[in-house]
This record gives sequence, C-alpha cells and structure tokens, in this order.
Amino acid sequence: RNMSNNNEKVSKQELALYEPMKHWFLEYFQNKNPEAKVEVYDVHKVYLSDFFTKAKFRQDFPDYSTYKIKVDLLGLVEKNGQYELIFIEVKDGDLNFSHLAQLLVYSKLVRPAQAILISPQGLSTHLNDIVNKYHRLDMLEYIPNRKIQLSKWDKHRGAIFL
Repeated sequence: RNMSNNNEKVSKQELALYEPMKHWFLEYFQNKNPEAKVEVYDVHKVYLSDFFTKAKFRQDFPDYSTYKIKVDLLGLVEKNGQYELIFIEVKDGDLNFSHLAQLLVYSKLVRPAQAILISPQGLSTHLNDIVNKYHRLDMLEYIPNRKIQLSKWDKHRGAIFL
C-alpha cells in the first residue's frame, strides 16, 4: 500500500483478485518447482515483519524486523530447507510508475527471488513507454540480474497472460 498511509482502503475490485491469483500462482510456482514445497499467503493486512515473527523460516532472514512493508501476496518456495520469497503486488487499475517504485523499494529491501506487479488492466501508457518503447529495463532491476515482472491478469480465465 501507500507508504504514507498504511490504513488505506483496498478497493473491492482489488480484494476480489487476491483469492483467484493466490490459487493460480500456487499452482504455477508448484509446477515450476515440482520438488519444492510452495505456499502463497494473502498478507495484505499485515506488515511483513509481523508475518515473519510468527514464521518458522524467519532465521533465514536475519533482518526481517526491518520488513515494515505490506505486500499483497507472498509466495514461499522451500527447497532443501532453503526459503525463497516471491512478492506479488496486485493492482486493479493500470500499472503505473508509482506502483513500480513502491515494489522496487520493497524488493531492494527484502531481495525476493521474484517480484511481480500485476493488474487486469496491464501497463499505463507512461509505464509502457518507459519499458517497451524506450527499453528502460534497468528501471525494473532491484538487484543485479533480478527484475520486477510486469504482468497482466486475465479475469475471464483466472490466469495470467503469459
């Protein structure tokens, strides 16, 4: 959510996307990691640091107390006792520059294995120009060789446009 006001109301349209996306991403990540244990959590109401306080894997993230951020969905992939995080930030309107900036800062802080920004509307004209017309893919990079994935959700199929 907006960092200045963490009590910001989530729209009903956005809330309605969490459950179908949670199920789709769970299946998707499980298929990509057949040998791993995969979970996807709806964590939009809590600070990530608070979620980690109760989690058995918190020792893998010694700086978790600094995660005073809120992401919408959190993917967790466990392979051989190692944990990878996946951030999924859900929007119900056009994906814009401030949505990207928010997820970029969150991803720089936590360094998840993947970070996904997703909306049924896809990219705003401005963000589309930056990424696709002017090829500023560096704007998506949160650590070397890891970029935020910009995705479009197909409400009718209950799946991502791949």
